Amino acid sequence: MRIFDTSEIQPNEIDGLGHMNVRFYMERAQRANRALTAELGLRGDDAAAQDIRLAQVDTYCRYHREQFQGSTLTVNGGVLEVRDDEISTFYEVTNPAKGEIAATFIIVNALTDRVTGASSPLPDAARAAAIAMHIELPDYGRPRTIELGAPRVDLAYEVVAARLADDPTDPMSRRSEWTVGPELCDANGFLVDSGALMFGGPRQPSADDMRKHGPMTFGDEGRRLGWASLETRMVRVSPARAGDTLCSIGAEIGLHPKVRHSRRWLFNRTSGHLVSLNDNVSIALDLDARRSIEIPSRIRSQLETRHVPEFA
Repeated sequence: MRIFDTSEIQPNEIDGLGHMNVRFYMERAQRANRALTAELGLRGDDAAAQDIRLAQVDTYCRYHREQFQGSTLTVNGGVLEVRDDEISTFYEVTNPAKGEIAATFIIVNALTDRVTGASSPLPDAARAAAIAMHIELPDYGRPRTIELGAPRVDLAYEVVAARLADDPTDPMSRRSEWTVGPELCDANGFLVDSGALMFGGPRQPSADDMRKHGPMTFGDEGRRLGWASLETRMVRVSPARAGDTLCSIGAEIGLHPKVRHSRRWLFNRTSGHLVSLNDNVSIALDLDARRSIEIPSRIRSQLETRHVPEFA
């Protein structure tokens, strides 16, 4: 593997749990991914990129160790697999000074026609360059809870909405509805990669939002509790365009003694299609002891009202 990014953790990257927020692990992996795909001639002004668009259609992350302000992180990566119109890549965010793996990513990049949105084959030169970067997936990069097979995409908005009431108190469950503005789209009117798919709204949360993000509460014994992400996966299912009305709905598809497996669906109310789904596996964290705890009974009872394993 090669190093594609090096950066120091800044104060504004620290969230309400006292460590670097998941958003900034993702930003580092995305910078590395842009650097790698640029070397393949799939970014920028290269002639091969004029009529095609490269998008992240499947992004899996496994968080290994929390990281704190002032540490320098590097991102190493390579290519796992090359298919007709897709390149699967792997990245590891590391803390060299501590000899730690902070997070690992598997990102699937797909080529589409800029005008029609249809799949586009990889140019021969890009395919050859990608094959030359091939690496094997290390064991520590493999998923634990989230499966990387084809996700379930047959659920209709009406079915999910009828089962799940809005819960504005929990960011993973909160429902939002909005219309795609042209400022969020490319020149051909397609919704571009943005925080919308991950966070379920038209605006990616600011750094200040992230510092306030939790959800924060008090457990039964007065302990400060936060949810620390262990794994995430975001899958793009269908494109959205300017003027489409999108609705985001979240629920729990798995509950364990210390862990919740949340899923957020983003539906296109205009077309009736599923736009994306976002999974988040997180553990209950005692913020003072910095250790995991069992989910307090009061919080578990709230989560159980939105536990829909049949939707997994």
